[in-house]
Amino acid sequence: MAGMFEGVRIVELAQYVFVPGGSVLLADQGAEVIHIEPPGTGDPYRTLKVGDGREIGSVNLAMEQNNRNKKSLALDLKSEEGREAFLKVIETADVFLSSIRPQALKKLRLDIDDLRARNPRLIYVRCNGLGFKGAESHKPGFDASAFWARGGACYAFTRPGQQPTSPRPAFGDHSGGMAVAFGIASALFKRAMTGEPSVVETSLLSTAVWMLSSDITYSQMPHYKMHGAVTRVALKYAYTTRDERIIQFMLLDPRPHWAPLCRLLGLDELIDDPRFAGEEERIANSDALIPLIQDRIGSQDYSHWKPLLDQFDGPWEVIQNIYDLSEDPQVLANEMIFPMDVAGTSITMVSGPTAFDGTAKPANARPAPALGEHSEALLREVGYSTEAVADMRARGIAG
Repeated sequence: MAGMFEGVRIVELAQYVFVPGGSVLLADQGAEVIHIEPPGTGDPYRTLKVGDGREIGSVNLAMEQNNRNKKSLALDLKSEEGREAFLKVIETADVFLSSIRPQALKKLRLDIDDLRARNPRLIYVRCNGLGFKGAESHKPGFDASAFWARGGACYAFTRPGQQPTSPRPAFGDHSGGMAVAFGIASALFKRAMTGEPSVVETSLLSTAVWMLSSDITYSQMPHYKMHGAVTRVALKYAYTTRDERIIQFMLLDPRPHWAPLCRLLGLDELIDDPRFAGEEERIANSDALIPLIQDRIGSQDYSHWKPLLDQFDGPWEVIQNIYDLSEDPQVLANEMIFPMDVAGTSITMVSGPTAFDGTAKPANARPAPALGEHSEALLREVGYSTEAVADMRARGIAG
């Protein structure tokens, strides 16, 4: 089955997660994404050791999640022959996508003018840590530094007085990856409509600012609470059951839900209690209302409350851990995760967040490529003979 981006060729000169985690969304939908890697060593994410338990035997889960359905072309871009081979591939591409810093691309003579000289219709997409203007545009940036620390996410998710909260693996990278995919899709649409290629830019910092846009705009209000403040509003609060499951309510408009919730909890006497007559009163008296609801919910296990809450028409959910999430029937029903075979081992992968025509998972999921797996086929496609490719490999120019 053809994907939404069938026929689009993307040449990706990037490492780790931020950019590959965006292009994989298009690869899942049929785009041909060619991942450029240095011969011999490859993308450093292939061998990354971070010490948090994510390394498991021969299956590199991070590479599979972010580079499935792609091709690998190993070239030494510092050599004239390798650079020329790369430019021949660029001539056939729709998009060039990179997370390499501008000064490094300029040193390699792979900046916008260099590539457009070989392919005037090329969409040029560049991504970095802090954006491409300003005095610090040259700085290196990773998820934990540019997104989590500089971007304010750590501050927002850390309770006052506590050690700064550590980021989850690739949280900012995958957030930024959606901006990468959106930028590519937008530029392809513009070129299809006008014939004009675009230069697209996004960064981990710009993604963080967008993700915290509510905090940033609301911070203009003098009494806005941030810095991980605990919101003590009774009907937008989390309550713990007897077996220590946590139920999160989010009744933004409690008017139709107050009486039914009181009846469900067996707290009928609170319905007409003047302390809780309206939402202003409930907010003002949350310190009195929260313990009443907590005592009631805490008297029973989650198995008691779930069937009752399933009949309740207000927004609520139980707080799940990652293992719960992996087995969530809604996650499974909507193809948010799917199995993929990697060298005889079935592993669980996560689909992109958007479904097309009722399908979220890739139509034909393929494992991430081995380093240089497609080098010969791609180089032969742009004019190199089998003997020429073998010679380039022997001299370390291709891999």
